[in-house]
Amino acid sequence: MQEKLLHFIWQNKLFNTKKLKTTEGSDIQILNFGKLNKDGGPDFFQASIQIENIILVGNIELHVYASDWWKHGHQQDKKYQNVILHVVFINDINDIPIPTLELNGLIPTVLLHKYQSMMNNQEVLICKKLLQETDNFTVENWQERLVIERLERKSNEILSLFKRNNNDWEKVCYQLLGKYFGSHINQHPFELLTQLLDYKILLKHLDNEFQIEALLFGVAGFLNKDFVEIYPRNLKQEYICLKHKYNLKEVDEHLWQWLRLRPISFPTIRLAWFAVFLQQFPFLQNILDNNKIHQMLDKIDVTTYWNHHYLFDKQSKFTYKKIGNEFKTILKVNVFAPVLFAYGRYTDNMVFIDNAIDLLLNTAPEHNSKMKVFDEINWKINSAFHTQALLEQHDNYCIKKRCLECGIGHRILRK
Repeated sequence: MQEKLLHFIWQNKLFNTKKLKTTEGSDIQILNFGKLNKDGGPDFFQASIQIENIILVGNIELHVYASDWWKHGHQQDKKYQNVILHVVFINDINDIPIPTLELNGLIPTVLLHKYQSMMNNQEVLICKKLLQETDNFTVENWQERLVIERLERKSNEILSLFKRNNNDWEKVCYQLLGKYFGSHINQHPFELLTQLLDYKILLKHLDNEFQIEALLFGVAGFLNKDFVEIYPRNLKQEYICLKHKYNLKEVDEHLWQWLRLRPISFPTIRLAWFAVFLQQFPFLQNILDNNKIHQMLDKIDVTTYWNHHYLFDKQSKFTYKKIGNEFKTILKVNVFAPVLFAYGRYTDNMVFIDNAIDLLLNTAPEHNSKMKVFDEINWKINSAFHTQALLEQHDNYCIKKRCLECGIGHRILRK
């Protein structure tokens, strides 16, 4: 028995509540089980009980063993002076100065066996064999809550970034886009790039895609060489002038990673895409419109030079390099939807929050190793909305064995 399981059992009344008696033999009836307290103090507030003919109103404290009352020092804590009932799994002592109710023998053994089996299971999806006990309504409601939890957490990070950037939404969008254009391999140097190159400098040159590339590739540290081809030589010359004008600093080139990357994911190509994105689409006004998000991602390709190159001075076969569907999904899931949600919270406007959810519903599902855990279950996975729910399930419930807080685990244990 764990105390969190005892809380779950009490909160959901999953024990025999008829003909209860205190450890001293007095008849007791639970009139109100109280409200779970997630902060310090007694476990349940605003409860009421009747012992014999006396009605008591106050708080309830739960422990696995009755002796935990003394071990936790509650007898000296003023917060526990209004405790009207001590609920325990095992009553190992009889000197607690308040009425005590022992639940040992009142809890269905099938519930205890289910919980023990789930906790002992070493698989990630520990309830896989019990999922037939959940209905579609439960699953769909739980997935919606998971998506909201995930968006709230991501939007909290965005709102913190918003404050650090002096309430500048444009700068927040710029930094987030840079982070995810770098993907997990080159995230760090891309983030450094957006810190070293102020987006306000880029705004001054949005009408000149050549200068945008010069700024990005220069600050990225890729123009500190002697080139053979005319285009990179011109980029370098342009960057030297801009560097002097804005007193720019550069990312150390050795920070960029190339190994085990497909050529289409090379940082040079990502920077070329980033340059086109910044040059063609002002940030916030496009991100707040779902239709524009889809349209602008469909239009992102590279400038002419990069259709024949993956690296400077190394010509390759002509390839028309547009952003792939997988990368579009990454940007929609990690940048656009969270920004919409955060902006909706900041402006207290549900339209943007609904738009964030709609964007996920209209975005292709993600494919990664974590999704394989759910391959054998028959849950609907038609969009990024569903895969985001499963990622939240995986990362914050299954891995941490939070079955008592999980809507699916909750349903299985209550069944």
